[in-house]
Amino acid sequence: MGRRSNDVYDEARIAAISTEVAAAVDAATFGSGAWDDVPAALSQAFPGSFAGLWNMNFGQSRLNFQSWVNTDPAFVASYAEHFAHINPWTPYWSAAKSGFVALSEEVCPARLFANTEFYNDWLRPQKDAEAAAGLKLLGGDGETIQFVIHFPISGSETFGHATAEVLRQVRGNLGRSISIARLMRAGTEGAVAAAALVERSRCAAFVVDYTRSVREANQRAVQSFSSGRCVNIRNNRCFLANGDADARFGSALESLSRGFPTDGASFSFLTTEGPMQVTMAALPATASSNSFAALLSHRQLVLVLVTELFSTANDAVDLTTLRTALGLTPSEITFCQRLLLGESVSDAADRLGISVETARTRLKAIFQKTGTSRQGQLMLLLSKLR
Repeated sequence: MGRRSNDVYDEARIAAISTEVAAAVDAATFGSGAWDDVPAALSQAFPGSFAGLWNMNFGQSRLNFQSWVNTDPAFVASYAEHFAHINPWTPYWSAAKSGFVALSEEVCPARLFANTEFYNDWLRPQKDAEAAAGLKLLGGDGETIQFVIHFPISGSETFGHATAEVLRQVRGNLGRSISIARLMRAGTEGAVAAAALVERSRCAAFVVDYTRSVREANQRAVQSFSSGRCVNIRNNRCFLANGDADARFGSALESLSRGFPTDGASFSFLTTEGPMQVTMAALPATASSNSFAALLSHRQLVLVLVTELFSTANDAVDLTTLRTALGLTPSEITFCQRLLLGESVSDAADRLGISVETARTRLKAIFQKTGTSRQGQLMLLLSKLR
């Protein structure tokens, strides 16, 4: 019986390759293998190719996970840092339906991008592997899972339809893995959110993700949502009742969700129920031994605490208490009163007839006397001394 050529990708060989790739997917899903083994199994079956598996949020231009094989580590690093965000195939794949498999030479050839930085500095230098086959699956929460293989155009006739067929045959396995990952991630994140609210009964406390979706809330928060005078809920997304405060909330949430520190994570604002203090903190990710955690990474959750500074906006601070306890001057105490009513530094300066620069200098002196470093810390301290 004659020996089969390595250039022949008949039905039996495609089935054998698909079985190997599917086995790698299943092993990675259940922790007996690594996700790096998945693109490796595909690339090894097609000499001269390189393959990749990644999780990309196109809307946020955020690469959550990537695994490349048979390519230089420098190209892998540069893809994460820069080229994933300028990939000219993004519009095509953004519009494609989940489960779609395509050959680049048939739907969107790389030569269409010949004048782009991506083509000249990332794709072309890698063995001239300009042709590709790809599979798209939805990961959830705006995430797209893509499984691709690149190979030379000269090998398109041999590799093209064979690689596409392998991707079709393994998409069920990969889709099942993503479904399992979503369920496991939701359970893990639910536990993290619930734990963050334990013993948070003295204020309205709730946990949100980067989309403002409320994941967990204590009873005080639920009551606040119902009244709508402090926090409004629309389509399960939270918005502060004060427009300026809500803008600050959105900015802080964006920074914390991306893992960036921010000085704007604590601030006060005025509502019909009186001045409120908002404090936000990114929740630590829970380590997981499950392999799915690499493909569908932990989504950053943010704890939000809304504290009532006074029962009504007209309550006054005991000036004698503050002067004795903190050594504040009458003008400094008056300035604190304006801040406690939810006014910004500039608003307080305007009400008191002083310049903003003078107000900032006064605030720095108050920080020094009270041992605080941020306005939010100061507000909470003063409210406890009332």
